Amino acid sequence: WCEFSGSIFGLLGAFLVAMQVPGSEFGFVFFLISNLFFIQFSLSNRYYALLLMQVGFTATSLMGIYNGFFV
Repeated sequence: WCEFSGSIFGLLGAFLVAMQVPGSEFGFVFFLISNLFFIQFSLSNRYYALLLMQVGFTATSLMGIYNGFFV
């Protein structure tokens, strides 16, 4: 269920960011939730390349949250 949850939250985040409306910064929160699901999925299944990518995406999600809410 981590794989599907990560996919759904990732899609929600992408739609929010792409809409460029007030509140779009919450898309990065959805991305972060997606990253956490995919990190769990990749660790459980020993998909280390996916884990590496999700760690990188987590960094970009955190940057998006910082820029969207604190700058």
